[in-house]
Amino acid sequence: MSSFDTSTALAVALGILLLPLVFIPYVAWSFRRGTVGPGHALLSAAAVVYGMALWTYTILPLPRQDLVCTDAPSPQLVPLAFLGDITWGPGLLGDPALHQVLLNIALFVPLGVVARHLFGLSPRWSIGFGAAVSLLVELTQLTGIWGLYACAYRLFDTDDLLANTAGAALGVLLAPLARRVPGQHSRPADEPTPVRPLRRLTGAAVDLLSVALVGLAASLAVALGYVVVDRPGDELLELADPVASILAVLVLLLLVPMRWGATLGQRLVFLRPVRTDLTAPSPQQWLRRAVGGVGGYALLRAAADLGLPGGGALADAWVVVALLVIALVHTRGVSGYASGLVVVDAREPDPRSRVRSRGVDPRRMSSAVLALGGALYVAVALLAAALTALGTVLPQVAVGLVLVVGMAALVASSLALVGYVTYAGVTVIRREGRSAGNLLALLSVAAMVLLVATLAAAALTQWRWLVVLSLTGLGVSGYLGFLFVAFLIYGQVYGRTTPDPGIDAVVVLGSHVFGDTVPPLLAARIDRGMQVHAAEVGRGGRPLLVLSGGQGPDEPAPEGEVMARYALAHGADPDLVRAEDRSTTTEENLTFSAELVEREGHGSDLVVATNDFHAFRAAIIARELGVRAHVVGAPTARYFFPSAVLREFVGVLARSPVRNALAALTVALLSGGLALLLTRF
Repeated sequence: MSSFDTSTALAVALGILLLPLVFIPYVAWSFRRGTVGPGHALLSAAAVVYGMALWTYTILPLPRQDLVCTDAPSPQLVPLAFLGDITWGPGLLGDPALHQVLLNIALFVPLGVVARHLFGLSPRWSIGFGAAVSLLVELTQLTGIWGLYACAYRLFDTDDLLANTAGAALGVLLAPLARRVPGQHSRPADEPTPVRPLRRLTGAAVDLLSVALVGLAASLAVALGYVVVDRPGDELLELADPVASILAVLVLLLLVPMRWGATLGQRLVFLRPVRTDLTAPSPQQWLRRAVGGVGGYALLRAAADLGLPGGGALADAWVVVALLVIALVHTRGVSGYASGLVVVDAREPDPRSRVRSRGVDPRRMSSAVLALGGALYVAVALLAAALTALGTVLPQVAVGLVLVVGMAALVASSLALVGYVTYAGVTVIRREGRSAGNLLALLSVAAMVLLVATLAAAALTQWRWLVVLSLTGLGVSGYLGFLFVAFLIYGQVYGRTTPDPGIDAVVVLGSHVFGDTVPPLLAARIDRGMQVHAAEVGRGGRPLLVLSGGQGPDEPAPEGEVMARYALAHGADPDLVRAEDRSTTTEENLTFSAELVEREGHGSDLVVATNDFHAFRAAIIARELGVRAHVVGAPTARYFFPSAVLREFVGVLARSPVRNALAALTVALLSGGLALLLTRF
């Protein structure tokens, strides 16, 4: 490995190790400046790694002490002397002296970007900052790291100062490009903002890291004390880590908020836990909150250190559950539900309007992915904890038998699923006819069979490129399969959730009608919408019932009118029924129906009724349109469901084609590259 590669690897490793130490100061700095967001955090993390790179490239490697002064370099104080070192002529582009100058310029370009964009310095001060850092590097080299060595071990070069400063100036010119990185938000630091999951999780991460660092420091202090008194093997030393963690939880997550009204992490991100009536929490509530949040993770870790079987796995499961509740349910989190507290913006002069928020908007595909990934992690962690606990009371053969039975059940369920999808695919073609959408179920089964056959052929023939191709296909299919399962499970759960009371209208999305006849698929949608509508009327509300659908080329009347007649024939209140008859897509259904409700003088809280396979995609579209709507799903015939939900999944992917194509391409390149590496050995 070259010295350049070594410096790069060392810079990345040291930068990553340094990130936890600078995380808490970064959170305090960024929130006090009013510039936050994942994009800003990513750029700041890159700046930390870059800072390490400056050190490793310019100071390392250090020479041997006895060789430093044998041939110490003399300072080069003549500006632009590098022009005489360059060989001007046909071989200019390959000249090493020119390369050195260009590298010195490139090395300081990021520093100009950091000074201008992250630090907010003026162009003049940013360039001056670059010159000062370059001078510091040169003086460090000239003085042998400020006297650590007897003389300089690298050349002090005036031209390096000029090249580095020019690089910083170029970075200032390129700094506007850093603003294009998504996920950066700037606002006045004293301006109250809604409590979002990322902000809540940032505060929790600060608390967890502070507990870990304080516990580690206390444990190291105890260990050092034992060394001083010459008792390094004392059995009580084994209790230092868990006891230190418990004390850190007690001090940072209980005593500190009881005294100052918030934990360190909450104070840094301007959060304040309160009761729903805005009064201060009681000591019992503070205790339940401390144990129910990140304190629960730290305590379970301490219990694992004290000998609790599976305690570490339980701690991992606990922290993931806490994360999922904040990200997917409500920002109050597990600790808030356990203590009866909510979190508000500490800068908000009147937080009453924020106390009863609706929680996290669930209408995102990212929420589905996070939910499935978190659920799988929790399941694996709980299984690991259970097996660890069983291993203490059962023989290993019994534990192995449990694993074998579980694997057999997984294989059997997979085969049953393939059989069901195949049956449904054949049935939907027989009943509904051949179309691209109806063929999706059979095409998915065929793709799985082809993948398995390719994997089997690769295993038998050991042909390298077939192995690479099959493993690449496995990676891409695994990625798409994970997304589909997330879409399927999350969408079905979402479509079955009960809407909150106080809605202003129920909108039923239309589909194809046959003359004046409403087919069973559409009838199920209308019936589901009427159920929600009747429940709201029973609570004293007067929501509109909007039947939405335009007229297709083979339909004698608009779908909305036919649906309205069906609703009236089945007991709907004529005074509340409205027909929207212009829409031809789901986007138009939602937009035109929301406009109709607004024209009628009603509010903007809608419930949208559709079929269960369509509910989640309709919810995603509503969110993208800015329509406040909870979407509920009606049951669908079993034979029709697989092809229909696959069609909806493809529709969701098609809404972000570039992003999903790049993600699939990345997975293909990574899996293909890994396969190439594996087949070399």
